[in-house]
Amino acid sequence: MRIHSLSARIEEIPLRAPFVTARDALARQSARTVVISLVLDDGTQHPGDAVPVAYVTGETPESALRDVQAAAPVLSGLDVRRIRPALDRLDALLPASPTARAGIESAIWRAHAAVLGADLWTLWGGARESVETDITLSIVDDAPERAREGAARGFQAFKVKVGGDPEADLARLCAIHAAVPGGRFRVDANQAFTPQEAVRFVNEALASGVPLELLEQPVSKSDMAGLDYAAQRCPVPVFADEAVLSPSDALRLVRETAVQGINVKVMKSGARGALEIAAIARAAGRLLMLGCMLESRRSIGLSVALACGTGAFDFIDLDSHLLLTEPGPNEWLISHGPVLAPLR
Repeated sequence: MRIHSLSARIEEIPLRAPFVTARDALARQSARTVVISLVLDDGTQHPGDAVPVAYVTGETPESALRDVQAAAPVLSGLDVRRIRPALDRLDALLPASPTARAGIESAIWRAHAAVLGADLWTLWGGARESVETDITLSIVDDAPERAREGAARGFQAFKVKVGGDPEADLARLCAIHAAVPGGRFRVDANQAFTPQEAVRFVNEALASGVPLELLEQPVSKSDMAGLDYAAQRCPVPVFADEAVLSPSDALRLVRETAVQGINVKVMKSGARGALEIAAIARAAGRLLMLGCMLESRRSIGLSVALACGTGAFDFIDLDSHLLLTEPGPNEWLISHGPVLAPLR
């Protein structure tokens, strides 16, 4: 069964509330995704999504759209039953465009599963029936109230964005903890701290009674020495996110640093890259998180199948569909509060 055509368009999905990280000059009001449609020679259509974030991969929706459109004629005729040659060809076509590549790859995986008469959860191992995600609280004044709302929906784990002003960040984190005193907290600095600030922030948060589970990407993605400094000195695990886009990045990280975990994202690495990064991390005795960009239900559905199929991930951060206002019914995953399961 071969690829007949590949098309793409940009779609804008409103956010339920403004979203702010340390990397945002202005609050984000919507998510922009490149929606991909792969058509096989039997006429069946299989979707994929590319959700680029410029400070992570250097891509924009416009650049990703151009890359998908440029790759389309070259991929025509590829047999999706032979997944490895198809993905090898895709990697060679778009070596510097990981998110555009991931979007096409997602469509190829879905077509591959459909042709085999299987689902992605089964193909990836069928290890777990469901997973439990955290919910993200961005750098906004009403974060404590959003935390209370999340707790009322059953969420127990909260990813708190920080990285503006450390003093204000700590005050907001403590206010969130006061709002949901039974919660578990994961802090994501999106590269905004110095190594020393990162260690100091974690120590002050713990001293204030906040039960931190981990600290994510505290320093610049290019600062391996800084990541190692933080990992050696922080009393909670340090995770790399933006620093690891590929299996080769993961290999370098485990060789050169004491960083305890990696946040893997399909939009950074593709599903095949995610599987390879997970294998490297496990072999090195590191922890794993499966995360996301501001992705739709359709895109999150694929990551949920990966998380449940492999059972490889210690932490799940697949909540972006809960932050978006999407029209129509949810046809891509089972989502009840923090509990996520693949449709199969």
